[in-house]
Amino acid sequence: MNKKSLFFLIVVAFAVNTSFAQILVENFNYPAGDSLTAHGWTRHSGTSGTILVGTPGLEFPNYVVTGGNNALLYQNGEDINKTFDSLTSGSVYTSLLVKLTANSPVPGYFFHYGRNPFNTFDFRARTWVKADGLGYRIGISPSGNADTVFTTEKFALDSTYLIVVKYSVFDAVSDSISLWVFKAGDNFVAETAPAVGPLSMIAADISPGSIALRQFNADQRIIVDNIQVSTSWLLNVVPVEFISFSATALNGKVDLAWQTASETNNKGFEIERSLDNTNFSVVGYVDGRGTTTQTSVYNFSDKFDVNGTVYYRLKQIDFDGTTALSNTIEVESNMITGFEMFQNYPNPFNPTTNIKFTVAESGMASLKVFNVTGELVANLFNQTVEKGTVYTVNFDASKLNSGVYFAQLSQGSNVKNIKLILNK
Repeated sequence: MNKKSLFFLIVVAFAVNTSFAQILVENFNYPAGDSLTAHGWTRHSGTSGTILVGTPGLEFPNYVVTGGNNALLYQNGEDINKTFDSLTSGSVYTSLLVKLTANSPVPGYFFHYGRNPFNTFDFRARTWVKADGLGYRIGISPSGNADTVFTTEKFALDSTYLIVVKYSVFDAVSDSISLWVFKAGDNFVAETAPAVGPLSMIAADISPGSIALRQFNADQRIIVDNIQVSTSWLLNVVPVEFISFSATALNGKVDLAWQTASETNNKGFEIERSLDNTNFSVVGYVDGRGTTTQTSVYNFSDKFDVNGTVYYRLKQIDFDGTTALSNTIEVESNMITGFEMFQNYPNPFNPTTNIKFTVAESGMASLKVFNVTGELVANLFNQTVEKGTVYTVNFDASKLNSGVYFAQLSQGSNVKNIKLILNK
């Protein structure tokens, strides 16, 4: 048997916990109404009933990840998955916030994990709901459907719960799964006896490498949010409490900004970038504030010459070496890549105007101004420039007479000219 371990955990995406090893964090921080398959999730079943982003996001007291929107499992159709590096030992925890809004939910599972690469038959630790009077119960199954074990406790519709699903890997015996369900106000700081389990795996063990959301039936109407997959139990202690994390793309660079409400033993942040929301690389580092209860503001600029969607996240690093990931944000990087000089503004002008330009390749560039007879009257710019960056140069013509002038941008064999009109 392949042996490995997986825990399902739902986590809030703006707060960061550095006491456990995160594998995946998803708080659905995307525009409401978008399909999740446009944001890193892959469809593996169904061609209709798309899983959409809903708003607002779910919250849970003392949970370590917050922010973003949510996922609406409101239809009967599309099922989606997200993969991570396969686990072959230990335990994996996945936590998620869940809220049922249907008046009478039908029995069915809405969450499970699978292999990487994903297939459509090795589903393990399927997480179920079934109606019970005016409420419902939650359960997990070691293999398929008939062996599902449900909680003895009944839960209320239109209330948010924190669910934790654990998959443990054993070499000599079958793997096992366990389930916890927490209500607002419950203490979940440490791993306690589960509500269901541990249950021995009846189906063949797998190497967990993916999580999946399933729309079993439109009558279920389930909201899911703040998913976190990690290799140890979540804590309700928040060493770094985020207020916000945002990105703005302009002129060939992305400006990142984030704020923290408090920090405990925070060494700093690695900034990670990705083009596919799966494979991230480190592009920078910013020192943290150590321990503080004051609001802290951070900024980082990433010069990046690619057009299209770019994803960013923060890896928070404690002084003891433990790390945790923030939520992932995305931004459209629309870099200007050509050799271009834009018409000055204002034009006509008196006596100053601004001239903007960009270049196709990094290197030396010059910007000069000539009169109508070809005489050089101003040498405005002559230095190294970077492609994708828009430069703005001010031209002060207070010592020149009214008339027509020409600005000339040069870089190697590339030359651009624009007409300037000085009207005193």
